[in-house]
Amino acid sequence: MALLDKKYSNIHTKTGDEKIALKQKYDDGHINTLLDLAEQQINPEFGALLYQIQEMQDDITEVRRYLTQEVGDGAKGDTGPQGPQGQAGSNGSDGADGKDAGVYGSDLKILPNQFMSNDDGKALNFAVIEDDNKSTIGVRVNEADCELFAMLPIPEGKSVSSFQVFASDRLTTTLSVVDYTNGSVQNVAIGDTTKAISLGKKPLASTSTNYVSITVVTTATNQVIYGAKLTLT
Repeated sequence: MALLDKKYSNIHTKTGDEKIALKQKYDDGHINTLLDLAEQQINPEFGALLYQIQEMQDDITEVRRYLTQEVGDGAKGDTGPQGPQGQAGSNGSDGADGKDAGVYGSDLKILPNQFMSNDDGKALNFAVIEDDNKSTIGVRVNEADCELFAMLPIPEGKSVSSFQVFASDRLTTTLSVVDYTNGSVQNVAIGDTTKAISLGKKPLASTSTNYVSITVVTTATNQVIYGAKLTLT
């Protein structure tokens, strides 16, 4: 509810020195003359008037105390009921690229345990961790007729410009691109484990369905693969 308009009028229009003169009369105690006249029953109506003025002054004093001591900067009403939930805000901006998933700088690291054997052996075969030499660790085949494969996706928005396999021997290695929806394979680059193998002028870009497969042609069970890497652009 809005504040109503005032109903009273000014008791006097004195300003400046004239108002100061009125205050001086009050300070001199002339207000008590009205009280004396009321008590002496000369003008009893003055008593009623003074009573009402004092009541109004008490009310004003209480309002002033409440505003300055309890309200402060502004009155606070009771907490209202909780409003309806607002709509979800817009998504925040993408954070900075992380260093997870084996990516360091422009290299995507491939660990030995990511290689597995194919089925070229005479019996059920599998790749094993080679740690007989306590100063090195890697992976090898359990039968010489087998090859090792590592398969992994290309990070979204990236392309593969070269790859390299690190091994104990010079071994032939191939990078292929595979469609994971139907298994179709296409060779992209071939080389050996002595150097990085470039994919040429056209790097292999990531798509929604492709991944890369690295094949290492092992010829003996003592040939160890230490790891590999893809160079990303």
